[in-house]
Parts: sequence; C-alpha cells; structure tokens
Amino acid sequence: DGMDVITTLDVTLQYVAEKALRYQLGKHEAEHGTVILMEVETGDIKAIANLRRNENGTYSEAYNYAIGESAEPGSTFKLATLIALMEDGYVTFDDTVNTGRGKVMYYDKEITDSREGGFGRISVKEVFEYSSNVGITELVTKHYRGKERQFVDRLYQMNLNQPLGIPIKGEVDPYIKYPGDRLWSGISLQMMSIGYEVRLTPLQMLTFYNAIANNGRMVKPKFIHSIRKH
Repeated sequence: DGMDVITTLDVTLQYVAEKALRYQLGKHEAEHGTVILMEVETGDIKAIANLRRNENGTYSEAYNYAIGESAEPGSTFKLATLIALMEDGYVTFDDTVNTGRGKVMYYDKEITDSREGGFGRISVKEVFEYSSNVGITELVTKHYRGKERQFVDRLYQMNLNQPLGIPIKGEVDPYIKYPGDRLWSGISLQMMSIGYEVRLTPLQMLTFYNAIANNGRMVKPKFIHSIRKH
C-alpha cells in the first residue's frame, strides 16, 4: 500500500473559494481566474481554485494558473515599491507628493490616476490608499532616477526575483529585469514601480503580501500537512 498524503486544504474553504470564483468569472465573463487562501503564520494553503471558461460559457478546472502562469501584477506591486522607498530612507508615511490633476508624462508615456481631476497633494500613506499611479511614479522618479540599480536591488533583496521552490511541478520563474538588460528603457523605472514590465505568479505575489501580514517574516507556501502510513 502507498502512503497517505494529508494536504493542508480545508474542504469547506475550498468549496467556498471555488463557488466565489465561479460567480465572479461568470459575472465579468472572464476567460480564467484563480483564488488562493493562505494561512498567515504557517503558510498552509487552505484553498486553491483555478477555473477556465469553456466554449459553452461554463467554467471548469483546466490549468493551475496560481503557480503556472505569470502576469504583470499591476497595482498590487506598489507595496514593494513603497517598501523600497521606506527601506532606503527616502520617504515616511507622512511625507507628501503632488499628484496634480492625475496625469504625468515620462517621455512619450502618459501615466494617469483613476480619479478624474486627480488627487492633488496627498501623503505617501494616501498614495498607497488611493493606489495613485502618479504618486508612486513621481516618488520613484525623484529618488531613483539615475539610481535605478538601487531600486531593483531592493526588489531582489525581497526575493521577488526568486521562485518559491514549491513541491508542485510547473512553477514559473518571476521576471524582474535589471538596468542594462536588453528590454530596459527610459520608462522602465516608472512602469515597474506600478507593476508593469515585471511578471509574477499569483502565488508568488500572495507570498509577498503574506510576509507583510506576518510581520515581515516570509514563509514558503505549504500544500502537504503530513504523510502517514495506514
């Protein structure tokens, strides 16, 4: 007889996660989606759901997007940028930045905020609360222009460029380019600061956020609780 593998999954939470994911995908007619629920202190994965839209409009499991597909994380990446700025001593929550009317140009690229008319002058804390693209890009431009390597080195120190090394095959490596790379451009600093021109899997991004919730201690996601005999 083989060994018994006891997973970390909670059957009830797994059911709720799949039901919620199916509802939201249908509501927005999305092509696919994933939900992962991770216990903060232990890293135990309590639920992991992956669904893809079929030709008839229904949804079914087809691929483990949580670990096997990387994408630009967008605004969720602003937390890493903010940490870099604070770790390097450039800003505090109470410092302010002028976001103007919510639009700023870097070369030929216009960065905009979601609020019509912009947020005006706001604190660094509010930049994160409002998820201000202009606020974040203006801060990194002010403090890291000409010091792009210092910014990316901070991201690397947070292990954001390293795979998690989970015991499930198929994890995609994160992609965070470095100044001087072939695809680095004059707007890469600004675009990376708001989560573009970088790629991470949902589980990699979740593990980073979990470390914040866990008072700065990063734990590897766990899928296996124990292995037993009979």
